[in-house]
Amino acid sequence: MLVTATGLTMTIPNVISIIGLVALIAALEVQVRLVEELYLLTAQGDSYRTYAHHVGRFAPGIGRIR
Repeated sequence: MLVTATGLTMTIPNVISIIGLVALIAALEVQVRLVEELYLLTAQGDSYRTYAHHVGRFAPGIGRIR
């Protein structure tokens, strides 16, 4: 979704597509940080914490859990 929305914003750079891209990024951050990571920490515990310390949320090295 992020790649598609970025491509759309680059193809048709208007206010609506920029607002949509920003809203998508915000929604993805909330989903990952508040829903998925909490579940994985609860379900996997220290194994996930160790993994997330070395690997990024969306790209390698970017958004690692400290």
